[in-house]
Amino acid sequence: MSDTWDEIQTVRKKTAGLRDKLAKRKQERQNILQANSLLVSSSSTTVSTEIVSSEATPLCDSKQVNETQKRDNIADKKDSLFTVDSQNAEEKDEQKLSNDDITTIEDWLLVELDMPNVSLPLDGVTLSEKILHETKVTHTMLDLASVLANFESRCLLVMEKGKDESIKILSTNHVQIANLAKERGVSKKRVAKNLEITSDENKKAKTDNKLNIEMLLASETAKERETKKLNEEIKDLLSAASAKEQMMSSKFKSQGGTMKEFCSYGTRSECRTVKGSVCDKVHFRKLIHQHTDTALGDCSFLNTCFHMDTCKYIHYEVDQDDLNRIKRANMSAAVRSLGSQGTSDFKMMPPQWVQCDMRNFDMSVLGKFAVIMADPPWDIHMELPYGTMSDDEMRSLNIPTLQDDGYIFLWVTGRAMELGRQCLELWGYRRCDELIWVKTNQLQKLIRTGRTGHWINHGKEHCLIGVKGNPQHMNKGLDCDVIVAEVRATSHKPDEIYGVIERLSPGTRKIELFGRPHNVQPNWMTLGNQLDGVQLHEEDVKRSFKEKYPDGKCI
Repeated sequence: MSDTWDEIQTVRKKTAGLRDKLAKRKQERQNILQANSLLVSSSSTTVSTEIVSSEATPLCDSKQVNETQKRDNIADKKDSLFTVDSQNAEEKDEQKLSNDDITTIEDWLLVELDMPNVSLPLDGVTLSEKILHETKVTHTMLDLASVLANFESRCLLVMEKGKDESIKILSTNHVQIANLAKERGVSKKRVAKNLEITSDENKKAKTDNKLNIEMLLASETAKERETKKLNEEIKDLLSAASAKEQMMSSKFKSQGGTMKEFCSYGTRSECRTVKGSVCDKVHFRKLIHQHTDTALGDCSFLNTCFHMDTCKYIHYEVDQDDLNRIKRANMSAAVRSLGSQGTSDFKMMPPQWVQCDMRNFDMSVLGKFAVIMADPPWDIHMELPYGTMSDDEMRSLNIPTLQDDGYIFLWVTGRAMELGRQCLELWGYRRCDELIWVKTNQLQKLIRTGRTGHWINHGKEHCLIGVKGNPQHMNKGLDCDVIVAEVRATSHKPDEIYGVIERLSPGTRKIELFGRPHNVQPNWMTLGNQLDGVQLHEEDVKRSFKEKYPDGKCI
């Protein structure tokens, strides 16, 4: 609380003799003024009126008003405020503001009155409303009058009090108000901060309104929800497997669940350390020899390494205990499956093969086939453990005699991708699809170091699928176009491709070109120059072959 307010409180507690002293001092002052003929003033109201009428003169100019007049003004204000306080003592005691609230109101008034664009006179009711709105300090008009009276006693402003207790600020002393505001650390930044807060609140409100409108516009209508629900139901119906598809899937399902799932932790010891429990998946066992340096880590080629006997890196083998356990489980499951399904509808023909030179062999003696698979020895300009064929020799192969209606699966390399498409077109096929084999190593991880590729290591191979004529009784949509399988010997394609083809065309005649001994399969005829002799079981094929090659030699 300011010094003047403390003086007012002290005056309130003093005895009635103080009023007599003030009256005596006032009389002495009047006598001095009359003697000097400087200023005749019968009351404090007259002095205030003269100060207001002098617009170009500061309120408390020492050149025009001497120290005696200052003491007179202060005494008059004290006397007047004492009279007001004595009349409303009980009411003020009940509604007395705290020191912090009074300081807040004073700071706000200093900033407000120091504004250059302040318009005078200012109404007390308007000031009170603004104070309540911006400072949130609950107060009365008497509280505001007390603070303004304090300012008036310091010659900061001149106010007028009406008969109805209304207050008006008539003029202000900007210089002294600015100095006092600076001393108290109050500046226009507080107002700017309040305005900024108000502006931020307005912006936030506008943003919230905008978001609400956007959410309302983006929300689905009842009609849109119904349409979406109907589309989802149609999609579910179209994607659901039909009874025929379910029957086909169960019919060609592997008996006994022959798939082996490998443990992601590799060895059994590491799996037990991490999981702490028994694992029923397939694990690997490290091969540690005398020349093995375990600090070097795993071999990049693993089981396909050409120098495994001397390689210092770590190699692996499949844990036989896991394989034996899985074989026993698969055998029991296969027995149960055979007992429930009965005999198969298709009779599988034993494997057949012919050792021959594909460039000169008369393929017409073999008859027609529903599916052809070929893994040609493309000339990829690399050193390979087998002979290759030129592009012209590939184009001139007599493939069209093997098939009138059916499919062909043609394995191609990166360089021979376009050549393979040209060959399909020359042989009378239309490319209808493409199958990709993603290669994995022995540990069932993607290959990062391969032996093929001129610029980057190849981790996959492509198989072009062509169709000729109008093949009938084919099971479409059973398998996907990606095979993930382990790499074995050079040019050894995954065995999963035979299952894909058998499910596509079950029980039909199939032929594989450029095959090797590991490629012979039931219900397949294999042709290649690395096979062992001739093995045929179909009587009509035997007769045709003997007529063409009586000595059985076609290489």
